[in-house]
Amino acid sequence: MKRFLSNLLAILWFFGVIIWVLLFVALVDIMIIFMDILGPIQSGFSTTTIGFIVLFVAGFAFALTGWIPPFRKCYYKLPWLYPTSMILTMHLFILSVAETIINKGYTVMSTPRHVISIIIMIIQLVVCRVIMCWYLKKHPMVLKKYTRIEE
Repeated sequence: MKRFLSNLLAILWFFGVIIWVLLFVALVDIMIIFMDILGPIQSGFSTTTIGFIVLFVAGFAFALTGWIPPFRKCYYKLPWLYPTSMILTMHLFILSVAETIINKGYTVMSTPRHVISIIIMIIQLVVCRVIMCWYLKKHPMVLKKYTRIEE
């Protein structure tokens, strides 16, 4: 009965929270690129940043999934879930930093400052993506099963 209840909680958590958080983070990644990074470049004015707020909410949901043992079963039953959530979270962090850089550059009406902030943002995006790829190649995200989790 305990295993059934634990599996039921994991299923409810996955379909009730995690799948929606994953879809929302993927949508926000696209929105940040088109609205919060390209928006100031096209309009010439700074906009609001939403990346770190979404990163906090998604990180909290993913952390709860790892901290609570019945929810953690989601990661063991679906081996693609942990790498997907981590890569989306890392990518959201990289885009949030880029969003902040571009908005700080566009707070003042100065063309050289706009150009410099765009260059710094592009360098930051490339360097952070290279570091992320290097890190993930060196430390692959593989969950090791432990004996307390029942199949």
